[in-house]
Amino acid sequence: MAWIDYQKAFDRVPHSWIVKSLELIGINNKFILFTKKVMSYWRTRMGLYTENKLIETDDIKIKYGIFQGDSLSSLLFCICLIPLTEQLNSLNTGYEEHTTKTKISHLLYTDDLKLIAKSEEELQKQTQTVKNFSDYIHVEFGLEKCAKIAFKRGKLVHWQNLVKDINREIQELEQGKTYKYLGTGESEGV
Repeated sequence: MAWIDYQKAFDRVPHSWIVKSLELIGINNKFILFTKKVMSYWRTRMGLYTENKLIETDDIKIKYGIFQGDSLSSLLFCICLIPLTEQLNSLNTGYEEHTTKTKISHLLYTDDLKLIAKSEEELQKQTQTVKNFSDYIHVEFGLEKCAKIAFKRGKLVHWQNLVKDINREIQELEQGKTYKYLGTGESEGV
């Protein structure tokens, strides 16, 4: 199992990917045009208060990211990750749920991703898929908040670190520690 944290996820999604995601899932073209138009107006300014006056920049166009706290932004972000879910599902990895015979390879809630695999090889394949997708949309892992843990027959075992690239790795969760996923501590026996 591995937990993937996206670094400043809402701030990094390119507007072009938001539009492409809406197109990929077949959203009505009028809504896509509306979203494009609204995003073209997104601007900000930076200001510095001095003793006597406010010094302010000209408008700065926002080309990446969506607003936090806005209900439409959360939905747009989730839509941006639907292609990742499709890619993970196509790997045919994870555990099979017995009644429906559906394989469960991941759980995704907004920007909190948990990968579930039966072997280190499966987890490596899933992690590489997430890495490739994330690179494509220019969203980075917050490696200090990522972790992995492995069990064999219910017992904690140690795997090699998941190599993300030559210099950076997803670290194994330390024994006795928990990972907070959706507000709940997860670890051995939990």
